[in-house]
Amino acid sequence: MVPGCVEVSVFRQALKKVPEGLGYALLLFVATRAALMLIGLISHDAFGGRDLSEFPRWFDMWNVWDSNWYIDIAKNGYSTATNSVNMANYAFFPLYPMAMRLAAALIGDYFAAGLAISNVCLIIACVYLYKLVRLDDDERTARRAIKYLFLFPTAFIFSGVFTESTFLALSLACFYYARRGRWHYSGVLGFLTALTRPYGVIIALPMAYEYLRSKDFRLGDVRPDALLLSLPLIGLSLFCLYNYCLTGDPLAFMHIQSAWGGRLSNPAVELLGRLASHSGDVRFEALFTLASLALLAACFKKIDISYLAYGLLLILIPLSTPNSTWSMARYILVVFPVFIILAKIGENRDLDQAMTIVLAMFQGLLMALWTIWSYYII
Repeated sequence: MVPGCVEVSVFRQALKKVPEGLGYALLLFVATRAALMLIGLISHDAFGGRDLSEFPRWFDMWNVWDSNWYIDIAKNGYSTATNSVNMANYAFFPLYPMAMRLAAALIGDYFAAGLAISNVCLIIACVYLYKLVRLDDDERTARRAIKYLFLFPTAFIFSGVFTESTFLALSLACFYYARRGRWHYSGVLGFLTALTRPYGVIIALPMAYEYLRSKDFRLGDVRPDALLLSLPLIGLSLFCLYNYCLTGDPLAFMHIQSAWGGRLSNPAVELLGRLASHSGDVRFEALFTLASLALLAACFKKIDISYLAYGLLLILIPLSTPNSTWSMARYILVVFPVFIILAKIGENRDLDQAMTIVLAMFQGLLMALWTIWSYYII
């Protein structure tokens, strides 16, 4: 074999090792992040933003709202100290800020470490979304799912110092390995998901469903590997234990939510009340939530039942705590079944083109508002 043919063969073998969907995800990542940063810079200069670090403005714009809580935990650890309105940092779950601490040891800055983790996890989430969709659908549908992940109205938050991209990557990978019957991987990923956000533990429910479905719902076929389904519960229990050691209250992370206005509420009553609000940003969050619920309800036949149940729980649980309704447009960002539904609707070329244009414009508007710390996006 001539040297040129050997080089071509080696190149082809290397390409086979590249995860499917990665190239398309990277292309959209570069294109969308460049456009969003341009919008952010223009909005900051036109309407006045905040400069919170020594980094250039195109970098600093991703440091908004709760970002400083994660930076504080990564830098200083958890503390019982409260701020002027009795908020404390143990309200935030540990996986993301602890990963920031480790990454900062290499990068040299906590904020930069958070950005690196978020954006790497965004790419990983795209790869697993592609792989998950390909279990049931063709390549075009999987690629459209990635596209709609990037086009979702609040998808710019994936690149900020927030847990959204980490949570999405872990939950998608957990679902993928559960669908493939690789319960060791799924269990560990479920454990990490539960340590990322307060509602992460609910991933144990679709994991259990997928396990039973793999056994054709015959309880007699359940094996010891079913114990791996408890790993998300163990993850939450460990954080409860840490809360007890820190504060004397294992549920301190829940109780401190009262400082943000948290309390249990009927989600339907809460949603209706928000829709009737005289505040524009409150109505926006409510309409965003209602539209997401309507999409899931109207298109429930287009997705697997475990995806549907998980998506509904990710919306209804935070909707049951009024303090969370201020951030519903952000919380809904991790409801990946929405991306799959949009991808399937996009099988119609005209609808696909129309949704692409509308969602891109909508995201650009919200990015402009987010950059200047608008209450429309918290």
